[in-house]
Amino acid sequence: MLTATYVLLTLSIEQKKERHFISRLLQQVRTMARKPQEVDPVYLQSQLDELARFAEARHQRKVEACLMPAVRNATGDAGPLLADLESLSRLGHTMLAAVRKCLRRAMRRSAVHSTFLCRTIDMYCQNLLQRLDKEERELLPLAQRVIRSEEWFEIGSMFLIHDEADGAQGRQRPAPAVAGRAGQRGGQPQLMPAS
Repeated sequence: MLTATYVLLTLSIEQKKERHFISRLLQQVRTMARKPQEVDPVYLQSQLDELARFAEARHQRKVEACLMPAVRNATGDAGPLLADLESLSRLGHTMLAAVRKCLRRAMRRSAVHSTFLCRTIDMYCQNLLQRLDKEERELLPLAQRVIRSEEWFEIGSMFLIHDEADGAQGRQRPAPAVAGRAGQRGGQPQLMPAS
């Protein structure tokens, strides 16, 4: 059961970081939306890229590739829940593509495009929050009930492999260039999640 605790705690900590990041990004986007002419698409793109790396990569590697298959194998009752989560994930990928398209248009500094960009980012973030809620309220408790000890060990091992790969990748990736003073760009704080 120690391995199950490790897996669930890891997911819980990552979900909290993701929620915190999304909350701060939403606050920034909603503030910018009130003054579309001051929207900084480059800043938003950097924050969105960081969120996508953190949220989508975590979800695909740990939830979709490790936890969901184990739940699917452990019980036939999980079908509707897993289908909902997969649907939210597909919708999120579609929304992320739409946000990236809006970012390219907003680079032209059109206030109309900037307003639409802010709305699109808001919708993408709401999708991520909905997915996190469903994972937290339904998937994790179900996984805790139906997955056997030996399967938790396998899932925990996969998590460790992913975490080690992320650590190695992070050490190879150059540190992001920070424009402006004290980790700020254009007076806006950088919103990168804590590692």
